[in-house]
Parts: sequence; structure tokens; C-alpha cells
Amino acid sequence: MVTFRLGSLHESAGRMHEARAQHVAATQMARELGDLQLECLASNALGTIDEVEGHTDQASSHYERALALARETDDKHMQGNLLGNLGKLHMEVGRTDEAQARCTQSLAIARNTGNRRLEGHMLCNLGMLYIVLERPAESEAASKAAIVVARELGNVRLEAIVLCNLGIVIERLGRPDEAQARFEAAVDLARELGDPMAEGQFLSYLGLLHARQGRQDEAQASLASSETLLRSVSDVFGLGVLLTSRAEAYHSAGDAAAATASLAAATAIAAEVGAGPASEIGLALARVRALIDPGGHRSRGTGLP
Repeated sequence: MVTFRLGSLHESAGRMHEARAQHVAATQMARELGDLQLECLASNALGTIDEVEGHTDQASSHYERALALARETDDKHMQGNLLGNLGKLHMEVGRTDEAQARCTQSLAIARNTGNRRLEGHMLCNLGMLYIVLERPAESEAASKAAIVVARELGNVRLEAIVLCNLGIVIERLGRPDEAQARFEAAVDLARELGDPMAEGQFLSYLGLLHARQGRQDEAQASLASSETLLRSVSDVFGLGVLLTSRAEAYHSAGDAAAATASLAAATAIAAEVGAGPASEIGLALARVRALIDPGGHRSRGTGLP
């Protein structure tokens, strides 16, 4: 368990290489000892690291292994967490039906067991899923319910994520000033927590909003900081979304070459992680392609190459 906790500390600090080594060691120890609970925890942690680094098949295998162990030990808490992790992973690669099914199952477990923390996270995940599915009213409702839970529990990390999700959906509903306030609040909380991954992700959305509002200097500053942070923690999915935002920002600033380069880099990441057309990255790629080359976009379709 000490080895596992050391891995978790490295993971929280964004030291993924060190975290992986500790969790692999914890998994091996757990198997030697026949400690199913520890193996479940370590397998889940390895899934999280693989997900961050874009190794989606490996992440899925680790999560499914951990879920099987949680069911074997009748650990409802871990079952709910793992169903939620699988739901988030399915959402990231665009398997939206599977994502909704897993998140809904997790939410049911959370409510049946009175696990408010898990309930808040699943409402947050569903809020993001509804953004991807272009159901903004449902996204806003789920996100507002999630932020109530986060504040009741004093879960600042969850509150920051939900604030960012609310910023995304509120911008899409045509309220950019309110969206900016949500993004900035999320960034501030991430900085207070010392969470570079969250800060990088939130700055990505804030930078794109600045670009769309014509604030090009602020946009480039936010997006550059975002890229530095996301690369520092090897957040491949976050980097893919960020690069689509940079492509759109460069396009709006009239820098066609930089826009095309960012779009190509984002496309490569989407292919690397297996993010399909219905994923956040896939949808963003289609949107930016339509902006940069409307005629070519129509002739190619919106799927990934």
C-alpha cells in the first residue's frame, strides 16, 4: 500500500513516469500477496495514467481488470468509480452510447450507496458528455447539479472542472462574458490547487474564447501557457483539444500557415489516441476544418482521416 500511495503522490504532481513505476510495482506485490483490493486500486491508477498519455486500449484493459476485481470483492464504491472512468474514456474517443451507459450505471450506484462525491463526478461527466452530444440545456442542468454537490462537499477540484464545463456550454448558449468568468474562476482554482493538468485544460478553453472575441494577444498567451502545462504532464487528449483551439485562433488572426500546422498536429494526435468523429477532438477537428477550408471540408466529410 505504501508503494501505491507513493505512486499516487507522483501522479498528483504530474510525474507520470515515476507514478507508473510505483503502480506497476504495487500491482506485482498485490498479485504475489493475493491482495485483490490493492490490485484493483493499482490497476485503476495504471488505467488513469494510460488514459492521460493517450494509450486508450491499455487504459480500457486496466479499468476492466479493476472492475472485475471490484465485483469479485463486492466493492460497490470502486465499481462506481471504475464505471465512471470507463464512461469518461469512452466519451474521449467518441463512443458516446457506451459513455452514457457507463456514466448512468455509475450514477445509479452513487445514489444507491449515498456516495455524494461519486454522484458529483458523474453529474460532471454527464454534463461534458451532453456538450459533446450538442444537448446544451441538459449539459447546463447536469453541471449546475454537479456544482451544488461539489460545494456542499467542499470538493474544490470537482468545482473547478464543473466551472469549466459550464463555461463551455454557456459560451455555446451565446453568453460569452459569463463563460469567461467561469473559465477564469476555474483557472484560479486549478492554480490554487497546484494542478497543472487542469490549469492547462481550462486555459485552452479560455484562450479560444478570447480568440473568438477578437482578443488575439490574450488568446495566444492563454493558449501558449496551456500547451506548456499540458506537455509537462503528458496530457495527450488535452493537448489534442488545445491544438484545435490554437488552429482556430491562428485562423481568426489570419495566420494560415500556423493554423494549418496546428490542425495537422491535432489530427495526428486524434489518430494516435483513436479519437473518432464523435469525440471532443473529432468534433473540434471538423469544426476547424470547416473554418479553414470550407470547400475541402465538404468534399472530404467530417470524419478523421
